[in-house]
Amino acid sequence: MKTFRTIFAVFQAILGFIMFCVIAFFFYNDLSSPYNMIIAAIIVGFGIYVSIFVFKMLKRRGIFSVMTADWSTYELDNLEPNEGDGVLKVSPNQLETLFSQDKLNFNNGTVSIWGDWTGRELDKKHQLKSVKFNSENDTLNLSFIDNCLLKIKNPKLIFITSTYLKIAKAKEVLWQTPHKPEGVDQYNYINLGKSIKTNSNTKWKPHPFDLGIGMDALYLQGNKV
Repeated sequence: MKTFRTIFAVFQAILGFIMFCVIAFFFYNDLSSPYNMIIAAIIVGFGIYVSIFVFKMLKRRGIFSVMTADWSTYELDNLEPNEGDGVLKVSPNQLETLFSQDKLNFNNGTVSIWGDWTGRELDKKHQLKSVKFNSENDTLNLSFIDNCLLKIKNPKLIFITSTYLKIAKAKEVLWQTPHKPEGVDQYNYINLGKSIKTNSNTKWKPHPFDLGIGMDALYLQGNKV
């Protein structure tokens, strides 16, 4: 999978660079010297920069993540579900009730927090053990059988299907994993409106391409039960 991702990233970067070279060629032919060489050189230089950026992003985030990212508004990507389409929109209280009554059509899944989905147990399957909503501090707690924990502050726009659980908006998301022999590792994501701030009790620092403010605050991708 990593090899295919790298090959695709190289292909897209080369394709983009060729496009800039074609544009530079037209400017070179149409303008008089020395302006044609100056403009063409600027375009080619910018093309190199963009191509390197595209390569690094695709290689880091993956094809699907980049292509499906929504960098505009949440509302455009989270319209009201239609009856019969298998998508259920719920409140945090309703989510807790559905789980307690064993009516939640979702079993286990991998974790993605504002697009961050690799390492730190995020890309492993986690089976839900409990769903609790504290209305006093507006915090939704999702605990898993393997002792991992999610705390979502001010969760909004919660959607459920048999294959995923999605929270489009949140003020803050805390991901906690057990640390042997004792203790826990914590990874905190805070929504600042235009960017995501992170902190941790470990040495972890996110890569610039790992997070996207336009991504869903939380996305659990699971298997159909």
